Amino acid sequence: MDAQPGTAAWPTGAAAERGSHFLQLTALPHLFQCWLKARRNKGGSARIQRFGEDPLRYLKTIQDQLRSRAYAFGPYRSFTVKEKKFRDVVDAPMKDRIVHWMLYDYLLSIWMPRFIADTYGNLPGRGTHAAVRRLANFCRSPSARFVLQLDISKYFYAVPHSPLKARALRYIGDQDIRRLIVDLIDSWRTDGRYDELFPAGGAYRSTVDKGMPPGNLPSQLLANIFLSDFDHWVKQDLGVKRYIRFVDDLVIIADTADELRHIDREITQRLAEEGLTIHPHKIRLAPVAAGVPFLGYVAWPAHVSAGRYIRYRYLQRLRRHESGARDYSESLSSYRAMFAHTGATR
Repeated sequence: MDAQPGTAAWPTGAAAERGSHFLQLTALPHLFQCWLKARRNKGGSARIQRFGEDPLRYLKTIQDQLRSRAYAFGPYRSFTVKEKKFRDVVDAPMKDRIVHWMLYDYLLSIWMPRFIADTYGNLPGRGTHAAVRRLANFCRSPSARFVLQLDISKYFYAVPHSPLKARALRYIGDQDIRRLIVDLIDSWRTDGRYDELFPAGGAYRSTVDKGMPPGNLPSQLLANIFLSDFDHWVKQDLGVKRYIRFVDDLVIIADTADELRHIDREITQRLAEEGLTIHPHKIRLAPVAAGVPFLGYVAWPAHVSAGRYIRYRYLQRLRRHESGARDYSESLSSYRAMFAHTGATR
């Protein structure tokens, strides 16, 4: 017999909330769509092939664990990759990647309308090239004379868990989704590998529960959620008109250098209150006419050019390809696609 409203059997509180969103998110058809997204552009790795042999069985196990509140994130595997510099990446198991997509899509639907227009990084329509185009538009303005560029030190490792949870849960009423997001954030903590980069009495060293696994899909979105209030503060309270944030890279363009020095002090203080630190060696205040290096490109008042690293890597691969040492056709095509975003912007 079905439970009736007003009776003891009728779900209330968390159970009622579970019926609204959590059961929809954990339905097998939705989990299957998350699996399709998780395997996209991942090649033929062994775990993709293994999962793909019987996805329904794996998805049913994930569903049962989620609905019984027994799901546990991890274990994680850490490794280092060399791109422009050495970078640590945290790899999550295949089961987590599916749940990551589930949470990412859900959180994105809530937060995308709440981000300012110039928040970029792992958002639909707001990737690298969109950010560079926006910067190029700013640089064309006659009053765009000086640029301030800031970088947050070890941002993914420094974000404190407590305020991150509060902000991530701000618009969520479903108790099971809330529990899952808290479990996700608590499933990984920064170790002491970067402690020597920060002062002993500072927020980084004194905060134990901090960090998001770099390279994981939800971390990219949570990074933007954590600084969403900060973005609104920059635009509304500081009154900055030309401001771009791409995850942990900040770019501000103004008419005078003195104005940017004032903004630099205000931002540094505000981020310190958030437990974050501006990298002391990555503060750049320069004329816009000298070019603005950003995300591998250089924005000028009249055009965008490829940065030194992109040109170096392209020429390096081109020489190896032409020597016959290795077939770099696919890589060269990717670089040529990047060059398509350069040129005159007028």
